Amino acid sequence: MPKKLLVFILINACITFIVGLILLLLGYNIYFNELFYNNKEIYLIFSIITELGDIIIYIIIITSLWYAYDKKFAKNLGFSLLLGGAYALGMLKDTIQDPRPWTRREASDYGFPSGHTQSATTVYPYIAYEVRKKNKILAWILIGITYLVAISRVIIGVHDIHDIWGGLLFGMFFLTLFIILEPKASKIVNTLSFPIKAVMIVVIPIVLFIIAMLLFPNSDQDYGLWCGAMIGLGLGYLVECEKIQYDPTILSNKQKIINLILGLIITFALYFALSFIPLESQIWDLIQFCIFTVLITTLTPWIFTKIQK
Repeated sequence: MPKKLLVFILINACITFIVGLILLLLGYNIYFNELFYNNKEIYLIFSIITELGDIIIYIIIITSLWYAYDKKFAKNLGFSLLLGGAYALGMLKDTIQDPRPWTRREASDYGFPSGHTQSATTVYPYIAYEVRKKNKILAWILIGITYLVAISRVIIGVHDIHDIWGGLLFGMFFLTLFIILEPKASKIVNTLSFPIKAVMIVVIPIVLFIIAMLLFPNSDQDYGLWCGAMIGLGLGYLVECEKIQYDPTILSNKQKIINLILGLIITFALYFALSFIPLESQIWDLIQFCIFTVLITTLTPWIFTKIQK
């Protein structure tokens, strides 16, 4: 991990900590929601911005990068989100059990840390880290989006200052860990045989799922969704690399655009088809998102390779 990046993350963490602490001490916890609630234009703008931290947006981002940029980076981005911005987030929420702030807008589950904020911090800055040398302006825009998503959660009234404060700090922590540990873990995993890799990919998320269900059997968190997506993402990447070997980096811009459009159509067709099955349980979520992520990481690239031939 470059020293400059580590210094940048530490500076961001310190600024976030200090600003958040000052706002808390001054009693500005839900002040911004009260201030902007009656301003319809600002409220609408931040209601749209907050959707940049939604699961649908992350599906679009990760699949777009997979189909038209670099599948390894897209896979890593998916695991950064699922591990640091989702599973770890759920465990923190269920452990701390901090209630949401009282505002005019209702929201489910616990408040601390903010889920939209923590997940955004494990996604947008990671993309910024990837593009920092090629496009510094885009990198700074992505950092800005992270903070805008965080601020939007207070303005629309579903979180208070300390919720987004925690989301930013925990998100930075998990993203830093992921950037440091991922290359080392990948190096070790790449030395293993295909069957051992496949077993590990299935067993580890299932163990994480069992731990979550034993600790928090009545949780509202989507542990099944997150662990199922981990299995599907890992298996899909493994099978695709071994059998299909789709490589978007060698395609022309025209081919990338065609694959991107077709890929997003297939992705949403599969997503909504599986969503129509009327089963609501953590186990079904695990199965559903395992199937979904396996298909979008294997079936769709296979279709691309057939079209190219």
